[in-house]
Amino acid sequence: GSALRLALAKQPTHLNYYSQTTRHREIQEPKGSFNGEDRMSGSGSCIELYEVDKEAVLNFWNLHVHEAVGPEWDQVRRPVRSYLLTVLSHFCLEPQDRALVRSEAYKPGPDEFRQFADLSQIAEFMMSQLISASPTSMESAGAHILLYAGFFRKHSAQRHYLPTFTSIGRDCYRMAAVGERERVLRQVAAGFEKYLLYLSTLHDYLSFKRYLIN
Repeated sequence: GSALRLALAKQPTHLNYYSQTTRHREIQEPKGSFNGEDRMSGSGSCIELYEVDKEAVLNFWNLHVHEAVGPEWDQVRRPVRSYLLTVLSHFCLEPQDRALVRSEAYKPGPDEFRQFADLSQIAEFMMSQLISASPTSMESAGAHILLYAGFFRKHSAQRHYLPTFTSIGRDCYRMAAVGERERVLRQVAAGFEKYLLYLSTLHDYLSFKRYLIN
């Protein structure tokens, strides 16, 4: 929410970051995320209102996930770390109209990064689209499960049986693993349950530090 976005503007902008390549470099937006396209279009209003850019967002997540998870985070493969940070940054900057997402008028194309309002909508989508869904739709569903069942784990656990969505999320990434990003998406699938717990730990840490309003 706004409290988190406001906090981003105060973060340092010269942290080191590992991108999806194997070279160590100064922080920059990872390449190859979400099918290699810029999925943060439409976020200009957030950037203007809170004076936050993508680099500041990535810096924020990179700093705090290391503090929250500790040495275990460094054991995650670099492309996967890059991918997970990009997912968090995307959801932080990309506005979502939950009413629109729930409406019948919302009909994204097969190659669009689909939005999901909650885990129930993901379950409904999977039941109706399992055979015909595109890899992009599968990746989108998996990324939203990372958000809802990972970062917002405690909230979602009050309404859903999360082990089911752990399995669904893992399968989403397996089905999304095609083309040049097949390897990294398969790696996300392989460690999916662990990454959910990392994101939950990150949420708890940020709440303790008062970056989030519960």
